[in-house]
Amino acid sequence: MGSDGADARARRRSLPVMGKALLVVGGFLAFCFLVFGGIVFVTRDEDRVAVDALLAERLSKAVVTADEERAPFDLRDLTPFDWDRVYLFPIDTPRSTIDEAVGFEFKGDLNYTAESSEILVFTNNGGFVRFTDYRGRRPFRDLQRPVEVRTANDAVFDVREGIVTPAD
Repeated sequence: MGSDGADARARRRSLPVMGKALLVVGGFLAFCFLVFGGIVFVTRDEDRVAVDALLAERLSKAVVTADEERAPFDLRDLTPFDWDRVYLFPIDTPRSTIDEAVGFEFKGDLNYTAESSEILVFTNNGGFVRFTDYRGRRPFRDLQRPVEVRTANDAVFDVREGIVTPAD
């Protein structure tokens, strides 16, 4: 019996020590999360805008359909948002050239470009609206380079024999 009593007393004394240790470990973890959260918050770059992947898919499908049906496609039919100009650039256009053409700092983020051939930047009243890329296999031709600018009323394209051209 004597050893049972000593064990019980030792357990009672070790509980506060373990509780303090758990508090220290928990406090350290909370501190680490705060530091990590602060780093993420300070280094974030929320000014970047992601490519509109859904619009890219609609554009690619519209090009294929236009080629199969031998009918032009209108970018207004693909865009569920207001815009008055679209700027078309080759995928390797320097960001400074895009900035100069659109009249503001372009903050689009296009991380994966292996399938892309054109960048389309939509604006309204001189301000950024959205951007997308064209991922299809039918190339755009007969565009002004380094930038083709189209208004919403003349953003119509033909696709003949696998080549996308402005429908002028």
